[in-house]
Amino acid sequence: MIILYIALFFISVLVLVKSGSVAVKCLVAISRYLRISEYVLAFILMALATSLPEFFVGINSALAKTPILSLGNIIGSNIVNLSLILGVVVIFAKGIKIESKIAKRDAWIVFFISILPLLLLVDKNLSQADGGILLIVFIWYLRHILKAKEAFRKRMDHIVRTIERFRQFVKDLLIFVVAIAILLISSWGVVKTATLIAEGLELPLVLIGLILVAVGTSLPELVFGIKAVITKHEGMNLGNLIGSTVMNSTLILGITALIYPIRIENFNIILIGGLFMIFIVLIVNFFIATKEKISWKEGVVLIGLYVAFLVLEFLLK
Repeated sequence: MIILYIALFFISVLVLVKSGSVAVKCLVAISRYLRISEYVLAFILMALATSLPEFFVGINSALAKTPILSLGNIIGSNIVNLSLILGVVVIFAKGIKIESKIAKRDAWIVFFISILPLLLLVDKNLSQADGGILLIVFIWYLRHILKAKEAFRKRMDHIVRTIERFRQFVKDLLIFVVAIAILLISSWGVVKTATLIAEGLELPLVLIGLILVAVGTSLPELVFGIKAVITKHEGMNLGNLIGSTVMNSTLILGITALIYPIRIENFNIILIGGLFMIFIVLIVNFFIATKEKISWKEGVVLIGLYVAFLVLEFLLK
């Protein structure tokens, strides 16, 4: 059975890579049609798409009255995205230029948004009112970046001016949706088969959760990031990863808390993860706000931080 699981694992990876490539191409075409910067479009569309696993975890855990699972998932996802995933992509690209003015201008706004749920959890409770606050913050920031870039200006002129281009736009949009669906399904296949392989080899359960599953659920971001680098659209990486972090911390946690409040019996359970997330978001935003480029050496530092997080969690477990 192990051989079968390994075969299915590699098939899932191949499908994942191909769908990621298609998603990048369609996203570039859509951004050109709507005259939206690649950063903004990746922030909205790709970040939302790659955050769907966290979204469904949040909904299901809230309906099952165990929303603490969503909180742990969000913290873990943010850590993986901004340390391991960003680090790997930066090393692969031999450094990423920070070209987006929005990313630089809003670096510290994003930092505050990212840690806002932890600030609201000071009383060990993320109430429905807190969930409403998180959703309001998400809507405000979404309007903020769209307004700043006049993202949708003149899009109707495009439609009136040429029906053919509009048809191509619709086609690209539909292909993008299909590619994202395949991306998510194949990433689930990678996670599932990796888990079965780990169990078959009798690896510790903690390694399955912290390494295979955590990294597996972030594979859409990783594949998208590498494909964006290969096709010379590095600006999409920060848009996707920062967008995922913002959506995880506001939209997803906000909806989860509205369905069922999140109460923490023992704050120490999320203390290490929460502190690591704050530190990693702080480091990444410092790079974005003060530098013109994230170098490969800084990528190594980010990966090192993720390894340190795993070691500490493993020791505590």
